[in-house]
Amino acid sequence: MKKLVNLLMVAVFVLSAGSLSYARGPFITPGARATGYGTAFVSIADDLTAIYWNPAGLAYQKNTQMMLSSYYVSVNATSNDTSGYPTKYETSAIVPFLGFSTPLNKTTVMAFGVYVSGGGGGKVANIFPYQLEGEQSFMVYNVSVAKNINDKLSVGVGIEGIEMRDKLVCKIPYAMMGLPYPGVSNIDYSRGAFGFQGNIGIMYKPVEKLSTGFILRSGTYISLPKEPNSSNPSFVDGYTYPMTMELGASYNVLNPLTVAVAVAYNKYSWTSTDYNDTVQFRIGTEYKATKQLSLNLGFFTDPNIYKNSDSYTITNVDMYNMNYLCIGAGYDITTAMKVGLTYTHSFTQDVVNNGITYQYPVDMGRFDVSFKF
Repeated sequence: MKKLVNLLMVAVFVLSAGSLSYARGPFITPGARATGYGTAFVSIADDLTAIYWNPAGLAYQKNTQMMLSSYYVSVNATSNDTSGYPTKYETSAIVPFLGFSTPLNKTTVMAFGVYVSGGGGGKVANIFPYQLEGEQSFMVYNVSVAKNINDKLSVGVGIEGIEMRDKLVCKIPYAMMGLPYPGVSNIDYSRGAFGFQGNIGIMYKPVEKLSTGFILRSGTYISLPKEPNSSNPSFVDGYTYPMTMELGASYNVLNPLTVAVAVAYNKYSWTSTDYNDTVQFRIGTEYKATKQLSLNLGFFTDPNIYKNSDSYTITNVDMYNMNYLCIGAGYDITTAMKVGLTYTHSFTQDVVNNGITYQYPVDMGRFDVSFKF
């Protein structure tokens, strides 16, 4: 029985590290510059990632423009298990973002975007020729419109279709699980489903140096098709996008230095009593070192959303209390072309179970290129 429990924990760890580490909390948020601000971007939102952070920010972007972005996520979890079970769990994902906007008239801007908000694949690296791997992904299709009410106030709305994909393959001999009969486990499924949510944002700039922003996301629950075969059980029935309210402000302290702060309230409990509602804190800075070069430093929290320890969290929900440090830089190659690069590292608690310590640092790199036409 102990072998069975340990191996099931490995399977759950793979699924958790491969998907929940990414597709939880605020999910993977787009934009190198936004991340460099410690994700305190709701009051700034001055590039095409505004379709996520605050669509009202699009109203101040008067050029036709396009933005390409990708970010690489890595979770190379390890354990100090000496009993012969796998000790390394590899997880990675390359996540894209593509956005386009154009003004409809002097006060109104429309934008379109396609991006991945979370997901990844995880596998046990050293059990060949057998398989143990999981994958989840969340593709978002966004349409947003923003309008200037006056020089100081803008509003924006967005509609998002979210496509969730879920896959798990577990083909391991029963003997490795400590079961007394021959054969190989045969869990193998791939499913998909859609959900929809709406966003509304406001941006207000009372004075030249101060900007404030607010966004409300409706949230949604994506229900996955049930597995008809009881011998082929699914680990996840669906996923909750929280209802989110976020408020922030940014201030140009000195001509080269801007400081931004934001607080987000994520309401998960509207779909499940298993989840906590969470509050996130974000803070970041940008320093204009030269006319072309800017430097960023930021920090944000990502609290655990699970109320109780269960099989999906390897008996320790504290592992999902994460704090992130972000450093980045941006460079204006020309007046029409900009690039950005940000590195993010998480500080997480180790998981200790049956005397075995699991470590799972999360590292993310983001790269942006934007063009104005």
